[in-house]
Amino acid sequence: MSGKLRRAWPIVKALLWLLILFMIGRQFARDLHRPELGHHSLHSGWLVLSGLLYLLGLSLSALYWNRLLGHLGARPPLAAALRAYYIGHLGKYLPGKAWAVLLRTNLVRGYGVSAGLAALTSFYEVLTTMAAGVLVAAVLFAVLGADAGAGLNADTLRQLLCLEQPAEGGLQRPVVVLLSLLLFVAIVVPLQPAVFNRLAHRLSLPFRERDAAELPRIRFAYLLEGLAFTAVGWLLLGASFAAALRGVVGDSWPLLDVRTARLPAIMGLSYVIGFVVLIAPGGLGVREFLLTLLLTPELVGVEGMDQEQARGTVVLAVLVLRLVWTAAELLAALVCRFALLSERGASAP
Repeated sequence: MSGKLRRAWPIVKALLWLLILFMIGRQFARDLHRPELGHHSLHSGWLVLSGLLYLLGLSLSALYWNRLLGHLGARPPLAAALRAYYIGHLGKYLPGKAWAVLLRTNLVRGYGVSAGLAALTSFYEVLTTMAAGVLVAAVLFAVLGADAGAGLNADTLRQLLCLEQPAEGGLQRPVVVLLSLLLFVAIVVPLQPAVFNRLAHRLSLPFRERDAAELPRIRFAYLLEGLAFTAVGWLLLGASFAAALRGVVGDSWPLLDVRTARLPAIMGLSYVIGFVVLIAPGGLGVREFLLTLLLTPELVGVEGMDQEQARGTVVLAVLVLRLVWTAAELLAALVCRFALLSERGASAP
């Protein structure tokens, strides 16, 4: 980092924090003015549990990132890695997908982790987490998926690309399984060590000194470990979704039911598609459309709801879920930020 950039960096970080808070605040303001929130009683205890389960699910990805750093020779304190992960997670609300990685990289550099290694492992962890999400979706949809809904045809594909709700409501099992598998293959192929190590080497050449050491190499065991860790995280995100539904619908939403068992799959597929749409900050819009599409059939019949009533309830549930998750992310990031400032203050002479 050059001298001028080093001196300006504290100002840049402060402005970036203000921008992130502005983006989140604007989204909160929009959501809180939605009329659905005023026409339904919410169960706060379940919503708090949903937020806690969400943060716990994210922690599996953070733990894998920390372990990946250790495999490649860097061993920052676990608390420092968790702080960098949770604070960096807010970067997803900015346009583009690189801000979260940049924030995380900067926050962990002071613990013996080079910028290149932090960026390399952050990028690998993010893709591994996304791959695990659609892998969980493919398995659960294949075993527990419903056969009702739009079939596999050109009209369904056109409607999905245009973010239009199919007239049949929902998607059949072959559609969601195939979509999940295609996404898994598209993400996991670049993660293969033979591919990823070569790409990382070539892309880093313009930024490395001629006599610099080669980048650490990813091994296949690290990929399998990451898929296992983050798959558990996706199951926890599904549990968070179930708690949010209980917070909206009440006891009418069954916890021990095949519909609840499908929630990690619905969440994984919707979230990953939102991630790969680069123009959507945090997957906003795309993720909510898919959640509404896939979850509406699950609520038909709950409390005697028909298709239209179920869709309205899903819109509310998705809105509440977004509020809960964003609030949980912001609270976790602020706690981590204050902890970091306290640590730096205590170490100052």
